[in-house]
Amino acid sequence: MQEQVLLIDDSLSLHQLIKSHLADENVHVHSAYDGASGLTLAASVRPSLILLDVDMPQVDGFEVCRKLKSNKETSSIPVVFLSADYATTDKVRGLELGAVDYITKPCNFPELQARVRACIRTRHHFEQRAMIDGLTGLWNKAYLDDHLSTQFSLVKRTGTPMSCIIADVDELARINAKHGWQFGNEMLRTVSQLILGQCRAEDAVCYCGKGKFSIVVSGMDRRAASRLADRLCAEIQRHCATVHGKDIGLTCSFGVADSFIADQASLLERAESAMSRAKQNGRCGVSIARPARTKLQMAA
Repeated sequence: MQEQVLLIDDSLSLHQLIKSHLADENVHVHSAYDGASGLTLAASVRPSLILLDVDMPQVDGFEVCRKLKSNKETSSIPVVFLSADYATTDKVRGLELGAVDYITKPCNFPELQARVRACIRTRHHFEQRAMIDGLTGLWNKAYLDDHLSTQFSLVKRTGTPMSCIIADVDELARINAKHGWQFGNEMLRTVSQLILGQCRAEDAVCYCGKGKFSIVVSGMDRRAASRLADRLCAEIQRHCATVHGKDIGLTCSFGVADSFIADQASLLERAESAMSRAKQNGRCGVSIARPARTKLQMAA
């Protein structure tokens, strides 16, 4: 998929030059020739990078950058200033406004290509880090929401099923109270590794906080996914019964739902309801979400 780059500059010839020199890169360059249209385009395109001229009529680049950074829809987009004036004060001002780099005109195009690649690579790195849970190293809730959307698009195109498994550590508060939250965190990391060890590389294992894990399983209906949940339940119970000579008895309760009985908006809710039922049934077990009853069945 092509990266989207926005060039805001009042020089038509510069747009043509930059587009030609970035033609071999995996980018699509959008053009805006003044600050106002640049701000509008930035909000609608949400590019991976903005190349922004400093010296423009009406609204200069510094003011455009300030507005970009004050808008929550565009604040995270990296901005690289382009300027014919390499005054140190201007460079400092641009960096203080939130720009990540400064390139002087006339452009050294091999340098421009390298900086564009570096900025996009850095953005991807930070975006990925923003979707990783710091405690467990698993994907977090933000990634889960994004991944579910992608997987449901695949379900609609191919008709293949997908499932969601919700796992919740039983009595985590008791473990923390008895052994300390540092030990509780260690146990959460242990559970994370046990889950990863049983899942496939294509399964998305996410930690959503407060002892709750979500696993998005592609290509499996709820029956097949429940067998995976059974293995996870037994594995966690076996490995977490005794830890460091302490009788912990840590277990997890599991709920499973699939795309045959739930849409994107309700999949997590159905899996969580099933998990709550597993808790009510005595914990350390697996419950599968049931298909919703039809109006005719309810009337009968």
